[in-house]
Amino acid sequence: MPTREELYDAALAHFAENALAAAVNAFKKLTETYPDYTEGYIGLGHAYERLGNYDEALEAVQQAIELDPRDPLAYTSLSICYQRKGMIPEAEDAMAKSQQLQMEASR
Repeated sequence: MPTREELYDAALAHFAENALAAAVNAFKKLTETYPDYTEGYIGLGHAYERLGNYDEALEAVQQAIELDPRDPLAYTSLSICYQRKGMIPEAEDAMAKSQQLQMEASR
């Protein structure tokens, strides 16, 4: 079985090549194989977001937040998803949460 890092690197390679459907499939395989890997859900969210599948993107990013509610990157990703859906107050709230977590982490 491939390692978590191997699956993540493969998914990122598809994403970097703008092979977004392949990236979604690779991130799905990653999250199915390693369901507690927050970065897999964040990556899946970004791939969906780039495809314009904003509801799926939100769902993936919210899963990342459920796994690690202290991850500032997850809230930044959530903010981007909300922006794409035109949900500006929610996007601003998510970004504020990201910034708060970043400040707390730097202390």
